Amino acid sequence: MKRLVAPEISFEEAFEACMDGVGPAAIESRYRDNLAPCAPIEHDYVAKAAAGELYLLPRIPSLRGVDQEVFGELRKSHLINLYERYLRPEGKPGRNIYQQIKVSANGKCPFCGGIGHVRTLDHFVPKANFPTYSVVPGNLVPCCRDCNSDKLNSYPEEMAAQVLHPYFDDQKYFSEQWVFAQVIEASPPVVEFFVQAPEHWEAFAQQRVEAHFIEYGLAEKFGTEAAADLPETIQTRATSLLNFSADEFSNYLLEKSQTLALPINNWRRVMFLALARSDWFCSQEY
Repeated sequence: MKRLVAPEISFEEAFEACMDGVGPAAIESRYRDNLAPCAPIEHDYVAKAAAGELYLLPRIPSLRGVDQEVFGELRKSHLINLYERYLRPEGKPGRNIYQQIKVSANGKCPFCGGIGHVRTLDHFVPKANFPTYSVVPGNLVPCCRDCNSDKLNSYPEEMAAQVLHPYFDDQKYFSEQWVFAQVIEASPPVVEFFVQAPEHWEAFAQQRVEAHFIEYGLAEKFGTEAAADLPETIQTRATSLLNFSADEFSNYLLEKSQTLALPINNWRRVMFLALARSDWFCSQEY
């Protein structure tokens, strides 16, 4: 929904920051002696992310009561603890990296297009099944609490079911419109949002934006925002724009839908475009 620049921090830098906060030498040695080299792990992640193939990453199944071995003596819990004990907690050296990534979105959640405020970091591929990537910076995405809780704990096993990665996915997902809306003729008017991907896109790309829209509940979130915002537009029409013709009001709304300050699939841009295209809405007397 909103493109972000990938962190310039490497996996190796994040790992070393975690090691600075480990404490006991025996624990640090376990990580250093058993974890595979950071660079190949990171390069494989980035390559698959750019190709939309993260679903092909090796996953560790969740088995009740079983702490699987992943790298030599390193078990699943050890890799998850890199994040839970040594990167996220305040007071640990790794927390600086956590904060750098968290503030990179300027406070706006990329998954819902900025409706929610960033409160945490999301593991794009969940650490429960992909513990190897628990502190790979490219797998850590600033996120609001709603989107973090809405996202499924399991990761899809096919390309078309994956949500959009703000760092690595193809630019078309962020520069071409695929979210649209329609005006429901009611009192008060209602704006409903839906997905309509460009016809020239591949089938899997069309399915991916649909999956993203559904998984994050964007129809409801966008509709709620529109319902709260629409009365202001109606009030403007009834006061300062009272003498506008229907065509003039439509052009006014169309201009508001074209603001470059917001992403093309932002709910507000989409709402204004739908309002501008509604002869019924533009011709109403408020």
